[in-house]
Amino acid sequence: MSIKKIYSYKSLQQIWRILISGNDKLLIETRDINTKDVFYNCFILENGKEIFSNFQLEEKYWIGVEAFDDDVILFHNFPRPDMPNHRGIIALNVLSKNILWKNNEFSFLFVLDGKVYGFKQGFDERYFAAFDFSSGELTEDLGNDFNKINTLRIQSENKKNWGAYIYPKIFSDEENDERIRNVISEEIKNLEIEGEVEYNIAGNILLFNYHIKNAVNNYTNKFSALNLDKGTVVLSEILNENVKSLLADSFFVYKNFMFLLRGKNEIIVYDIK
Repeated sequence: MSIKKIYSYKSLQQIWRILISGNDKLLIETRDINTKDVFYNCFILENGKEIFSNFQLEEKYWIGVEAFDDDVILFHNFPRPDMPNHRGIIALNVLSKNILWKNNEFSFLFVLDGKVYGFKQGFDERYFAAFDFSSGELTEDLGNDFNKINTLRIQSENKKNWGAYIYPKIFSDEENDERIRNVISEEIKNLEIEGEVEYNIAGNILLFNYHIKNAVNNYTNKFSALNLDKGTVVLSEILNENVKSLLADSFFVYKNFMFLLRGKNEIIVYDIK
């Protein structure tokens, strides 16, 4: 297996969230906490072709993403800036950048089989309903049937393709694979490591990153990828230099795509196969 860079994305704002739709479109949310602006950027995952960049809705900051399903993003508002609760549902088609529908009464729960399930908070209980994914039309009034909603929520979770993702995990000396223990231990043995070493395997490629403590008490975050069959390094990158704090989750894999987060504002996408 090998790793080849496909494209990169760099923003003037901090990258806040990364989401991938079921039909492999990449959504990157960036925020400027000083100007109170949030921007959305969408690309074809395979080649980085831009669908839109620095897109904003009517609400410029107090808005967030609930789900990204195929070509539709479901957003939420906040009842007040100082309240974390989500309120309302806004459905946006990423290809047309048009709002498909809005619902200001209900808040998002989950998506299942072409329906968006939501709830409305009553005086002392919640009321549930299902809406058509494309039009927002009411398709089912579920009243306060918690049991049915919980059953449907489990079905929704089970349909998500989490098996396509590989996330970093924490390395320890008790790792069962001797090859992994030897590679990581050898690389870090003469370094002053701060925090955890994060790693995982994609095929026969070992992916791992760690923080080296500098003389000035700052940290350098280094990423390495090594072909375990050949014992050769296929990629080595400095992700952050002279940072004040340790940064976790600097990489992940989706299908045959590997994502590296460099600093707080750059994503690099690789083909790993």
